[in-house]
Amino acid sequence: MVAEQISGTKVARSIENELRQEVSELRAKWAGFAPRLAIVQVGGREDSNVYIRMKLKAADNIGITAEHIRLPKDITEAELLARITYLNEAPSVHGIIVQMPLDSDFNIDSHRVTDAVSPDKDVDGLNTVNEGRVAVGDFSGFIPCTPAGCVELIKRAGVSIAGKNVVVLGRSRIVGTPVAELLKWEHATVTVCHSKTKNLSDITKTADILVVAIGRPEMVRGTWIKPGAVVIDCGINPIEDPSKKSGQRLVGDVAYEEAVQVAAAVTPVPGGVGPMTVAMLMRNTVLAARRQLERLLMPNWPLKPLRIAPLTPVPSDIAIARSQKPKDISELATEIGLWPNEVSQYGRTKAKISLSVLDRLKNQRGGKYIVVAGMTPTPLGEGKSTTLIGLVQALTAHRQRNAFACMRQPSQGPTFGVKGGAAGGGYSQVIPMEEFNLHMTGDIHAVTAANNLLAAQMDARIFHELTQKDGPLYDRLVPKTKGIRKFSPIQLRRLQKLGINKTDPDSLTPEERTKFARLNIDTAKIMWNRVVDLNDRYLRKITIGQSPTEKGFTRETAFDISVASEIMAILALGNDVDDIKDRLANMVVALDKDGNSVTADDLMRITSEYACMNIESEGSEYRK
Repeated sequence: MVAEQISGTKVARSIENELRQEVSELRAKWAGFAPRLAIVQVGGREDSNVYIRMKLKAADNIGITAEHIRLPKDITEAELLARITYLNEAPSVHGIIVQMPLDSDFNIDSHRVTDAVSPDKDVDGLNTVNEGRVAVGDFSGFIPCTPAGCVELIKRAGVSIAGKNVVVLGRSRIVGTPVAELLKWEHATVTVCHSKTKNLSDITKTADILVVAIGRPEMVRGTWIKPGAVVIDCGINPIEDPSKKSGQRLVGDVAYEEAVQVAAAVTPVPGGVGPMTVAMLMRNTVLAARRQLERLLMPNWPLKPLRIAPLTPVPSDIAIARSQKPKDISELATEIGLWPNEVSQYGRTKAKISLSVLDRLKNQRGGKYIVVAGMTPTPLGEGKSTTLIGLVQALTAHRQRNAFACMRQPSQGPTFGVKGGAAGGGYSQVIPMEEFNLHMTGDIHAVTAANNLLAAQMDARIFHELTQKDGPLYDRLVPKTKGIRKFSPIQLRRLQKLGINKTDPDSLTPEERTKFARLNIDTAKIMWNRVVDLNDRYLRKITIGQSPTEKGFTRETAFDISVASEIMAILALGNDVDDIKDRLANMVVALDKDGNSVTADDLMRITSEYACMNIESEGSEYRK
């Protein structure tokens, strides 16, 4: 009797065809969707390069976007872990594998590295969390690729596993132990053998299914195998063979030519378990992508609303706010489908959300926008904020609909004035109330600083133009650095606005230098006031410049409230960061003596950049 050959190559090809069809269907349903696999390699071992090329080829065949991340041999463990953390937090990456062994100049803990990969992206199935799941029969994570391939080969060969006696040779973390666990949960009776097992051949001859993963070439002889058994050979070992051009050939842990004379079915080497390992990696990657897509498209967030215990009579707003312990903002972010790299926490109860989430969700169908318009509060104080929060509470906690409450950040002018806070009221309010009412994450502070920086720049510019001649003024604006002058990008824009098509500061004529350096602001036509986020009536009209250092150049001006600043309006209405920068640069701050507008950009400073600092890296706020 000659055993049937269980071709891993054929089965792997069939699985890849199934995965290609699955990816195609997912792309048809979700525009722009593509499973993405990150393959991290430290160093450049040639055997690792061979395996990686196989994975890249399979991924391309299926429609998976695979990125080969090559890291140098001198990378430290901390640097490698930081790179893995970055990939864990990247929403576009669905699966991560770290190619082993690590070809590093340093002693890097490989177990710590595999455990650093998020269990949700651990498509190799080597994270301790996923290993533990397999051990207890929980297959909600990812199954290690080679063990999964072994079980798949047995099933596709038409062999029933339940009730069979299975012997596994080898107890490695990567193959032996997990394949034994998988077969156990397929209801086989499993015996695990290892280097200390006695009478090994006697035990292997009891196996209906024999899985060999010991890393010793052709150790298992035909006499070790039960007649009619199924043999899965996980080994791949190079041995000398003068007949080959390379001088060697690959064999498994089983003496194949002897095994086929005894067994009913045997996997060859190569062409057996090897191709299945790659196929299972691809299957796990598509599964990871599908799970992420399903979370994104889930009709209802898995929200866990905080329980409310209303009291009679109803306590004060501040008493109610302080009686409820807020949910950790990171937990809430996870519930609504945000990724860690999209959330910048400010303590445990508030965070900013990166604008990158808009790119990630750009293909998702839009929701409905409900505006709670201006209204006169009821005698109980039920105004816009209370109504808005109550509406969202009803939609989310009681009707299980995904809903956000979008509220403006309160100004401290009304907060410390007659109106009071703007967090809602009673049991329909934002918590922690104090943090919401007192500037949250500091955006209004940033607006105040940017606004007043621009005002200070303008007054300083007026002072210098009044006290300096054209030459020294030009030298201040375009100073020499190591003997070389150079225009900044903002200054080049001003030259273009003036119709001066020159880029060399030393090439300007005296008339052009004067035109460039002097704004000639009409102090009676300044429309840019300083701001403060308090209702301070004595700042409504003031005189500035009374210090002796200002040489008698005084003028009347005023303070506005911060939220009335044009910068605040731009921050609220801008389409994106670039649009906000353009709008800030084009703000008109005054008129010159000829009646022409003077913009923030004309002051040739970085006010617009400063105002964008809080939004460029983190984006809009999410408030709890």
